[in-house]
Amino acid sequence: MQVSQLMVTHGTLARSHGVFGQLDFETVHFFWDSAIWLSLCFLLFRFARGNPWLWVAFAAASLHEVEHLYLYWLYQFHQSFYLHGGFEGIMGNGGVIGSPLARPYLHFAYNLIVVTPMVLALWDETRRLVASPSPPVQSTMVPA
Repeated sequence: MQVSQLMVTHGTLARSHGVFGQLDFETVHFFWDSAIWLSLCFLLFRFARGNPWLWVAFAAASLHEVEHLYLYWLYQFHQSFYLHGGFEGIMGNGGVIGSPLARPYLHFAYNLIVVTPMVLALWDETRRLVASPSPPVQSTMVPA
């Protein structure tokens, strides 16, 4: 939604905060992204074997998490720098390393590269579950 708003407002970030605009600040982004990363760690622990899509999602989520660790650290400990351009992060246009993408577009790309493989991983696990023979169900009833 934020990317759509940016297109409508000709890139005016001040008027493009997505659906939940009141939650568009660094702390929420950091904790939400950390929860996604930790969830993928758990899913890898359980389903990593035979599901390469989880590894792709985890790699993208790890890059995104590093970006948010850096941004959150700046936001908490160097607010002056953060407010005067440091909010572009590591890979945003004008960031530490930089890329052609401004931060909102970069994070949209991160999210797309995390969510798409997660959906494909779910698809694979579902197909694997349907294809595998189910174990016999044992009754817990005691004969009379």
